[in-house]
Amino acid sequence: MALIEVSGVTKVYESEGVVTAALRGVSCNIDAGEFVAIMGPSGSGKSTMLHVLGFLERHTEGTYTFDGKKYDDYSAVDIAHVRNKKMGFIFQTFNLLPRQSVLENVKLPLLYSDVPEREWDALARKAVERVGLSHRADFSAVRLSGGEKQRVAIARALVNNPSVIFADEPTGNLDSKSGGVIMETLHELNEREGHTIILVTHETYTSEYARRMIRLKDGIIELDSPIKNRIRSGEEFRK
Repeated sequence: MALIEVSGVTKVYESEGVVTAALRGVSCNIDAGEFVAIMGPSGSGKSTMLHVLGFLERHTEGTYTFDGKKYDDYSAVDIAHVRNKKMGFIFQTFNLLPRQSVLENVKLPLLYSDVPEREWDALARKAVERVGLSHRADFSAVRLSGGEKQRVAIARALVNNPSVIFADEPTGNLDSKSGGVIMETLHELNEREGHTIILVTHETYTSEYARRMIRLKDGIIELDSPIKNRIRSGEEFRK
C-alpha cells in the first residue's frame, strides 16, 4: 500500500471574489522510502501540493489518503498528531529561534509529543549528531552559518523519527557548496535510513538527488517520471 495516495485533488483559493485554482485534479501515489522531487515554475502549484500533502492545508475536492486513512477521516487532534509525529518539515527560511541553542531548537517538536521530558536531551543530541553538528550543539542559532542552520532544521525534522520529510526549497537561501551539503544529508537519510522525502524545488541540479520527478504546470501534473541521471552520494554538487 502506498504511503500517500492522491486522487483528483483540487485546491481552490478565494479572495475578494477572485477564485484561483492552485491544483486542478492532481492524482499520484508515493510509496514509503521514495525520494520525490516536485518541480515546476512559480505559480505551478508545487508548494500548494506540499502543503496539502503535509496536512498544512486542506484540499478542496478529491481524495487524499495518508498511511491508509483518508484525510476526511482524521479529527483535528489526529491531524496535529500526524504532523508532529509522522511528518517532518524543512523550509527555505530555517524558522529557528535565534537566541536558543541548537539543542533547544531541535527539541521544539518534542514539546507537543508524548515523549517523556527526561528523554528529550538524548533524542535531540542524536538528531544533531545525525546531521554532523554535535560540535555546535550548545551554540545559539544566531552564531551558525546558513548551511548549519538548515542542518539544524533537518535535525529538528528528524527528532520524532517521522515517516516522511517534506522539504520546501531547502537550498533556496544557500550558496552552492552549502546546498550540496544539505542535499547530501537528505540523500543519506533516504538511501541509508529509508526516510521518505518529498522535495519541492525549482532547481534542476537539486532535483537530481531524487529518484523521481513530478512536474507541475498550472496546477496539473504534466510529467511523473523516474530520474535517470541522479546525483549519487559523494558526487560534486552541480552548479
